[in-house]
Amino acid sequence: MQRQLPNRVLTGQQTNFLNEPITITSRFRRILEKVQTEAIEQLDYRRERQVYLLTNGQRTIGQIASLLGIHPVDIAHMMKQLLEKGYVELLPPII
Repeated sequence: MQRQLPNRVLTGQQTNFLNEPITITSRFRRILEKVQTEAIEQLDYRRERQVYLLTNGQRTIGQIASLLGIHPVDIAHMMKQLLEKGYVELLPPII
């Protein structure tokens, strides 16, 4: 039986990012307290787990899509779900 982890409360900055468009150049970083076997196993799909594990704050949506052979739109959708669950945070764009 899998144990439920508490939902993370989003900060004001993270809530603002929920309204930001996610593009092929968007970068995300894993939330460190979620980098545990139990938390990763709670992710619904194998692909979602793979996307999560490839998220390191350096790779863009496009790079992760290329590594997994998945369309960037599908990666963006998974990232949005991970963001809403509190597993990742959206990083500001590099200028």
